[in-house]
Amino acid sequence: MLAIFVCLVFCLVLAFLLLASNVSISAEKTSSPPLLIISYDGFRWDYLNRTRTPNFDHIIKHGVYARRGLVNVFATSTLTNHWSMVTGLYPESHGIIDNHFFDPDVNKTYIPLYQNWSAVNDPRFYDTGAEPIWVTNQLQKENGRSGSVMWWGAENIVKNTRPTHHMPYNLTIESTYIIDTMVKWFTQDSGINLGLLYFSEPDHTAHQFGPDSDNVTQMIGKADELTGYLFRQLSRNDLLEDMNIIFTSDHGFASASKENLIYLDKYIDPSWYTVIHYTPVAAIMPKPGKEDIIFEKLKAASTDNHFTVYRKKDIPDRLRYRNNIRTPPIIIVADITYNFITNMSADQFKLAGNHGYDNKYEDMHPFFLAMGPSFKQGVEVETFQMVDLYPLMCRLLELQPAPNNGSLDVVSLFLQDQQNSIWTVSAYILSLAVIITLGGTFAVASVWHYCQKHKSSELGFGRTAARIHSFKDINAQYKLIPDEEAHDDGL
Repeated sequence: MLAIFVCLVFCLVLAFLLLASNVSISAEKTSSPPLLIISYDGFRWDYLNRTRTPNFDHIIKHGVYARRGLVNVFATSTLTNHWSMVTGLYPESHGIIDNHFFDPDVNKTYIPLYQNWSAVNDPRFYDTGAEPIWVTNQLQKENGRSGSVMWWGAENIVKNTRPTHHMPYNLTIESTYIIDTMVKWFTQDSGINLGLLYFSEPDHTAHQFGPDSDNVTQMIGKADELTGYLFRQLSRNDLLEDMNIIFTSDHGFASASKENLIYLDKYIDPSWYTVIHYTPVAAIMPKPGKEDIIFEKLKAASTDNHFTVYRKKDIPDRLRYRNNIRTPPIIIVADITYNFITNMSADQFKLAGNHGYDNKYEDMHPFFLAMGPSFKQGVEVETFQMVDLYPLMCRLLELQPAPNNGSLDVVSLFLQDQQNSIWTVSAYILSLAVIITLGGTFAVASVWHYCQKHKSSELGFGRTAARIHSFKDINAQYKLIPDEEAHDDGL
C-alpha cells in the first residue's frame, strides 16, 4: 500500500509541475515581442547595392529580405503608401489617393502637413473606415500602447484614437534624438509595444539631385549609419534581441529633367479646369460642361506624348484607384521620367527626381528588410505586396486584423513556426491526461491485485466467516509481494 501511495503522490506532483510550467510559459507568450516599423522615405529597392551598408547587410544575413522590394500602391506617393502600409488597404478603399486630393463630401482639398498645418487635422479626411495598426493595437490589447514619430496619418484621430505617444512631422529635429525618443517610449514604465518611425531621407535628396547622384549614395550610407545607431541604443537597453523590426519605404525613385516635360497648356485651356495634383499624376477637375472636350483633346495628344489619360470609369482595375468618391473625373499619368507642367516655364521646374508614377515600374518599388525573434534568419523572397504589411504586423503582435486587402501567403514564409517553439496548451492537457490515466491505472491494478491475494488466502480457511484481521495481522499472516515483483508480473 505504501508503494501505491507513493506512486499516486508522484503522479500528482508531476501533474502539478507540468501544469505550473504550462501556466508559466503561457504567461510569457501572451506578451508578443514588441514591434518597431521604420520607413526611410524614397528608399528604392536596389539602393542596397549602391554603397557599403554593413548594418543593412547584417539584417539580410540574420533576418528576412525581399530581393526586389515591395510592390507598392498607385499613386506611388508618400502619404498614399504610408497609409496603405498601416491599414493593408488599397487607395480606393482607404481614401488617401495622393498627397493632395479633393473630397466632395467635405468640400475641401486635402493638403499635407508639410504645406498646411491646419488641413491635416480634419478627421474627415482620414477617419473614413480604414483602421491603422496603432488603432488595432490599442483597441484589442489591454496593455497595447503605440508610439509614432512623424508617421504620416498618425496625427489624425481615427476611430476616436490617436497613438499613445506622437511626435509630429518636424524636419528640424535631429535623427539621433528621434531614435532616443522612440527607445525611451519602449523602456519607460507602461512602455509601448508598437513603434512607427519615419525619416524623410533619401527622398528629399533624390528630388533635389536625382536618384542616381552621389548625394543619394551618401544618404544611403547615412541611413545605414543611423540604423547602426538604432541597434546600439536598442542593445544598451536590452531590446535588440527581443524586438521585431521592419525596415521599409513608401516608394522608389526615377530621374527627372527639363527635357522630359509635358506642357498641359499646349493641349487644354487652363480656364477649362483646375488641377489638384499636377505631376506625375495630374488630377483634373473640369469646369461645368468641359469634361468631354478636355478628355478628347488629351486622348488625341496622348498617342505620342508619353502620357495616358483616363476617365474615372475607365481607370484600370489593377491600379485599385477608381472606386472612391475622391478620385477625380479625369487623371493623366505620365510615363516614367516624364512630368507635367502647367502655367510655368521649363526654367521653373526644379526636380531632378520624382515618384508617383504607375506602380508597374520597378523603379517605383521600395525596399524591405526585417529581423527579430519572430522572423527566420537568412530567408529571401523575390517580392510581395505593400498591403501585406498590415496583416504581417497583426500576426507579429497577435492581433485580429481589421478588414484589409492584404495576405499572409508570402510573408508567412518569413515567420518562425510558433507551433514548434513551445508546447501548445492542448499538448500539455494531453500529457497531463496521460500521467493521470497511467497513475490511476497503476493504482487500480495494484488494489485489485492485493484484493485477489487477500481473497484467495481467506478461501483457504473454508466458507466460514473469516475474522477481521488488522493490517499488522495480515502482513504477518500473508507475505505481501514486493513492488518490484508486482511490476515484473505486469502489474
